[in-house]
Amino acid sequence: MKDNNNKYRFAKKELGKISIPIVVLFIVSLSYYFYMRNDALRMAKANSEFALENAENMILTRLGKIQTVVNSMQPLVEYALDDPDDMFDIARHTVESSSRIMGSGIAFKEDYYPQKGHWYEIYVGHQAGCDTLIAKQVGSAEHDYFQMEWYRSGLAAEKGVWSNPYYDNVGGKSYMMSYAVPIHDESGEVVGVIGADITTDTLANIVRSIKPYPHSFCTLTTNDGTILVTPPAYPKGRYKVFTEVIEGKNLILNIIVPYPDMYGRLWRSTIFFVLMALTGILSVFFIAYRSMQNLWKLNEVRIKEQHIEDELAIAREIQQSLLPTGASASSIPKVDVCGLQIPAKYVGGDLYDYYVRGNKLFFCIGDVSGKGVPAALLMAISHSLFRTLSAHDESPESIMKSFNAAINDNNSDMMFITMFIGVLDMETGVVRYCNAGHNPPIIIRDGQPEYIATEPSLLLGVETHATYTAHTLELAPGDSLFLYTDGLTEAENARTELFGEKRALEVAAGFHKITAAEQVKQMREAMQLFVDHAEQSDDLTLLVIRHTETSANTNTLTLTNNINDLERLEPFLEEFFHQNGLAPAPLSQISLALEEALANVIMYAYPEGTQGDVTLSMKVEGKAICMEIRDKGVPFNPLQQQEVNLDVPLEERKIGGLGIHLIKEIMDSVAYEYHDGRNVLKLVFTTEINEI
Repeated sequence: MKDNNNKYRFAKKELGKISIPIVVLFIVSLSYYFYMRNDALRMAKANSEFALENAENMILTRLGKIQTVVNSMQPLVEYALDDPDDMFDIARHTVESSSRIMGSGIAFKEDYYPQKGHWYEIYVGHQAGCDTLIAKQVGSAEHDYFQMEWYRSGLAAEKGVWSNPYYDNVGGKSYMMSYAVPIHDESGEVVGVIGADITTDTLANIVRSIKPYPHSFCTLTTNDGTILVTPPAYPKGRYKVFTEVIEGKNLILNIIVPYPDMYGRLWRSTIFFVLMALTGILSVFFIAYRSMQNLWKLNEVRIKEQHIEDELAIAREIQQSLLPTGASASSIPKVDVCGLQIPAKYVGGDLYDYYVRGNKLFFCIGDVSGKGVPAALLMAISHSLFRTLSAHDESPESIMKSFNAAINDNNSDMMFITMFIGVLDMETGVVRYCNAGHNPPIIIRDGQPEYIATEPSLLLGVETHATYTAHTLELAPGDSLFLYTDGLTEAENARTELFGEKRALEVAAGFHKITAAEQVKQMREAMQLFVDHAEQSDDLTLLVIRHTETSANTNTLTLTNNINDLERLEPFLEEFFHQNGLAPAPLSQISLALEEALANVIMYAYPEGTQGDVTLSMKVEGKAICMEIRDKGVPFNPLQQQEVNLDVPLEERKIGGLGIHLIKEIMDSVAYEYHDGRNVLKLVFTTEINEI
């Protein structure tokens, strides 16, 4: 009876102890919910503001390109004031300078050309639903442009100004915005304006791409509430609106985020937590009541298990710390290296390593038989042996022989290792390697992958006096050596199918001109897609050695001679400015000049029907942005092209020269040379560079 009372009192006491943290947990969870709710709102605001800022920058960049074109055409108009008919050609050049310009108009003051009448406004542009350009004089009593906002604000502007959005029922026949620049005569008096129109549809793709949340959407309106980019149907229920005003453009960006997008994850996790908490509370009380006598023993078991897990976690950290880091890879000249190791359990038996001694890169990859702690210990020993044996020896077969002897000296458990050791001369690209029973690596040359056809030597740890043979291959700049363990080729999906060497080779076929890290990422993603959710059955290790001559402070973009490839220029320039911490002010001017130069190479450098490349290299040196455009096309010096003589009437000028004139106007230095079978155009932009 006394024992029963003691058990009752013990159970009551223990249950009382359990109830206290449950109450505390409830209070903390409730507080945490409201905190996370506010945090979700702050995050939604931050994400939306970031998206709005990016959209605003993209819109301003796009409008800035139009401004650059119109500003560059203003001097042509002022030189051609003596001949009003020349205005049609200038307006046509303006429209043809950018695919985003809907039309261009040049309008003059009352009776400026008496022979042309009271109103003289010429317009060249795209008619709605028509690809060809139309050119006409649109000024009239019915189209009294003197009273129009774009004309009046353009006359009053010092340099140039954007109009408020309006519907043009004469020229473009669509809803648009106009950028107008005043025209001066020889005495400096303002006599008219030159402008360019863009439809608000050119901004729609930017606006519709802004989607910080799955069901959120972005709209574009004017200050008076006119909707320029039509939104989808507004969501039912509650939602939050975030707004960004584009200064000086009478435009407002709005992001509408439904509450389920902002708080959905919080709601689901809260419901899940409540259900789990209720289930846990009931289970804890039931188990505590039924199993109180075994509580102490169970607690001891849990402590021991936790201790083991903690030790395994520490062992994993130690094992991972033996592997080379990305920081060490980035410091290796002329070689791009990336490795990855994912053990099947806490610790694994795979290893890889690389380091530089002199002008040589020493690297290895290996797979210890078995899994778990024994394999991990031998892996650590093997890593140390590789570093020690290769510290004073450059011969891979000699290193492998010493490696094998050291493993066999104390191998009572008869464990063995497959190993691949290589030594890369970074100056010549020559690799001497030795393979001890390891999977054959893949070499990728000019985008063509193939397995290295060498017969592997005996595994390490099998025969003390085994002999090992070295082989040689050469990596040209851009070639890659892809090494892996059988955790890749023997990865199984739910149907027990193997990933296999053939599939690995097919994936490697897409590795042309991508970094070592991207190669590792693509191979891992392909394997994960294949195995789906099947449990990892073996350690996985990947190692890529890519020979490259690319300088660390140069960004490079390679385009084909396809005019559609120019679409990659703008994202590349934006990324370059972002990576180098540059303010976006000169981005639009540089983009316009480079687009003109690259388009010239793409269209004329190579004979029709042949394929070729053009490479743009950029770097920042002090206060200057230096650019080089290289191609292997027909030798041609664009600087010898006769420039546009702005003093000569348009009908007497020769075709061409306007592009190089535009480039010289934007760039501070332009030079050409023909070197090593390549056209090389060097551009320098030395205007003050403001870092972000």
